[in-house]
Amino acid sequence: MCRNEKHQDIRMGLMTFTDYFGRNSWQWEDEAQRIRYAISRMDGKEVAQFALIYRRQLTGEIGYTRQEGYEFWHVFAEQVLRRFGPTHEAEKSLREMGLVKYHSDVAKFLMEMENLNIHARVTGIAWRKMIEDQLPIEALRRLSHRDYVDDGEWL
Repeated sequence: MCRNEKHQDIRMGLMTFTDYFGRNSWQWEDEAQRIRYAISRMDGKEVAQFALIYRRQLTGEIGYTRQEGYEFWHVFAEQVLRRFGPTHEAEKSLREMGLVKYHSDVAKFLMEMENLNIHARVTGIAWRKMIEDQLPIEALRRLSHRDYVDDGEWL
């Protein structure tokens, strides 16, 4: 199932489909059938609209204009990656977040990390760990004495 949730990488979903099609090549008459199958396995609020519109443009059904080339797997994969894949900015921001160092100003450090995280979209334990790794032990000790509902409150 391909949902494009934050913990998933859409590239892995595309590779899984490609491997499945390779192992079961006798089931598919053409690439359009493979695309229809992949679309049927796309679920979730982020990908459902894309899947619906792509299928309608692939087939030309329900008043949509049939798009030439949409029946080829490489076109489908490119469209999926363009829409849901990690961007160059996200990968660059993630690398830069690893280089940010704490220099006695917590507000400045957090602002810099949050600004970079707009593109990288790190959340949960990974986000908290990135912050904790840079803070001094004394600051972490003070933070550990309170209870927090979520990581946003903790920051």
